Amino acid sequence: MFSYFTISNQQLVEQPARESSTIWTHISNPSEKVIHQLAKEYNVPHSYFTSILDDAENSRSEGLQQLTFHKAVLVLLQFPHEVLSSSGFIRFDTYPLALIITPDLKIITVSKQPPLFFNFLREHVFPENDITPTMNLFLQVLWRLVTAYNHSLTKIKAQLDELEGQIQVSTENKQLYQLLNLQKSLVLFDAATAANFKTLKGLSETKMFEQQHAYHNHLHDILVEVSQAMTSVHIQLQLVQQMNNTFSAVVSNNLNNVMKILTSLTIVLTIPTIVGGMYGMNVPIPFAEHKNAFLFITFLTILLCAWTIAYLKKKNLL
Repeated sequence: MFSYFTISNQQLVEQPARESSTIWTHISNPSEKVIHQLAKEYNVPHSYFTSILDDAENSRSEGLQQLTFHKAVLVLLQFPHEVLSSSGFIRFDTYPLALIITPDLKIITVSKQPPLFFNFLREHVFPENDITPTMNLFLQVLWRLVTAYNHSLTKIKAQLDELEGQIQVSTENKQLYQLLNLQKSLVLFDAATAANFKTLKGLSETKMFEQQHAYHNHLHDILVEVSQAMTSVHIQLQLVQQMNNTFSAVVSNNLNNVMKILTSLTIVLTIPTIVGGMYGMNVPIPFAEHKNAFLFITFLTILLCAWTIAYLKKKNLL
């Protein structure tokens, strides 16, 4: 799927087809045949496009050591994507996004999954400054990508807060499955944000960004946002691990309490069984000839059960 955009009146405008004014082309989930055609059409290395086909592709950059673009530049970053797990809970995966700047200063983005943060770009008003439209858009894509992690982390934190309120009453496993999904998301975020930071840090140290003060300032803000996301990921990972241990302990403790009550009730209910078994034997027994024997035995059994219950409560066994 192809999407074409240009900038008009300081905002992105989608175009029905590629035109001379097209500044940004986004390609979603291209096939091998399409990738081969794109590489030839845009004169871009084939590997720039195929990198997004591997979900585990590491963040990296190529061709950045240029003051002027004589060949295409690639910045490959990981972005978060919300999915529904097989257990029915929300989970976040990470997928590679290839950002390519062609020698004629056009931007091509390629991804296997649709980046939801692109919706914010449609509403963004690009300020008038001395940055070229291409680099303005490039930096804005980077900004939206890194802030997408913080938006996702906010959702994860809300789920953790909700789970925390369920700890005291939970005796089921579904909360543990939900915690497992959140933990998996955070592990992926931990690796992705660290790799993104390394790539963006390398980008900030290139000659082009070091010599262009405006570029450097924008990229500095992006690095601060990535660093914040990394810190949030580490904190939430520790919280999830502690909550996971607490959840397991609470579930185990609740089950122990249930088993304790059932065991105590079994002891109490065993008393009538024993008394009834003794008086059901075909041998001479006390009060066998007494006309109120049944009432007396019943009263004695109830008394023994009441005493047993009181004793178990005193020992905190019931």
